[in-house]
Amino acid sequence: MRTGFLSGGKFALAAITLTAVSLMLTGCTKPAPGASVFSGTVTKHRAATCWAFDAPALAAGECAQDLIAQAATGDAVSVIPVVPGDTVGISVEPIVADAGWFPVVGNQRLTSTPITSTYYRFTFPELQEIPAEGLLLQIVAGSDANTRGIWVFKLDPA
Repeated sequence: MRTGFLSGGKFALAAITLTAVSLMLTGCTKPAPGASVFSGTVTKHRAATCWAFDAPALAAGECAQDLIAQAATGDAVSVIPVVPGDTVGISVEPIVADAGWFPVVGNQRLTSTPITSTYYRFTFPELQEIPAEGLLLQIVAGSDANTRGIWVFKLDPA
C-alpha cells in the first residue's frame, strides 16, 4: 500500500513537467509595446526599438543614437509614403499613453506637452523643400527627463 501523495513514477512525471514548464517560462521575453503610423492606405506597425521595461527611463544614449543613425541610412525603418496635406495618424498602446509620449518630425516636436491618449493625428505640411531621403518621425515615450521608449518611422513624400 502506497501512502505518499506523489510516489514512484508520479513523482518523476511531476518533476519533469515542472522542469519543462519553468524552462518554457524562462524562454519567454516580454515584447516591447508597439506603435502604428498610417497615411492614406498604408499602415505600419512596429515594436519599440528601445523600451525601458523595468527602469523608469532609458539610460542616456542607450540605443537612441544608434537607432537614429540606422534610420538616417534607411536600415530597419518602416517607410510611410505621404502626400503633403494628407493626415498622418499615430496609434500607441495604452502603456505608452500612460507614460506620456510625443511625436517628433525631423527635429521638431509636434506637441509642447506629452500626449496621454493612444491616438494623435496631424496634417503632413506643404514643405518647400523635402529631403530626398524623407523625414524621420520619432515617437518618444516619457517626459523630457525620463525617456521610456523610442520608435522611428520614415515619412517618404509620395
